[in-house]
Amino acid sequence: MGERPARRRRVLIEDARRNGHHLRATWHPERGQFVISTWSKDVCTGSARLAVGDVAELACLLVDGVSDAASAPPSSATAPPSRPGLPGFVDRLRWLVQGRPPQSPARGAGRRSSTPPAAAQRGRFTAASRSA
Repeated sequence: MGERPARRRRVLIEDARRNGHHLRATWHPERGQFVISTWSKDVCTGSARLAVGDVAELACLLVDGVSDAASAPPSSATAPPSRPGLPGFVDRLRWLVQGRPPQSPARGAGRRSSTPPAAAQRGRFTAASRSA
């Protein structure tokens, strides 16, 4: 029969934000340790060595999280109907920043709210950062 493929000793996982950051996990059998490291592009920004017993606890947490995600009902928060082109992109961006769907064009066309988005109220955006 066929030979068993070699076991993996390393896995690289891209950050969910798709921002060039990665998590790398490497198994070092000669030391009996895993090394978990964070990477920004090609630069290691931090690492931790984990004993096998500690990794078992981490593995349980990951399995529990995957189980919860698999059994959770689908999210009811769906993207609002989108306009084509740049206006639709701006609508979706506002939806992400404000945490709520934008007003439909029929109700909110041409109106600007006098209340700033929640992110601006928390101080994440300033006039200087908008003009830069």
